[in-house]
Amino acid sequence: MFTEFKEQLFSNWHPMRWVALTLAAILGYNWFVYSASVSGVLSLFFLFQAVTNTGCIAGQCGVPTGNYNEEDIDNIEYEEINTKQL
Repeated sequence: MFTEFKEQLFSNWHPMRWVALTLAAILGYNWFVYSASVSGVLSLFFLFQAVTNTGCIAGQCGVPTGNYNEEDIDNIEYEEINTKQL
């Protein structure tokens, strides 16, 4: 578990991840200096996203693609459902 977290923490640092980390640091500073609780919550939110590389930072929230065969896609079976009341 620790090795997976370590790999996730130290890999794939794209520019938006750095922006989220910088924003978390600025909001965290604002939280400590002015005791702004909203800044603290936002700081923790952006820090979590930057550290774990989760969330929708720069379009990273897409649906993961799977390995599908073309035969599986072409042979989809459908069942018609009648929605009319009797």
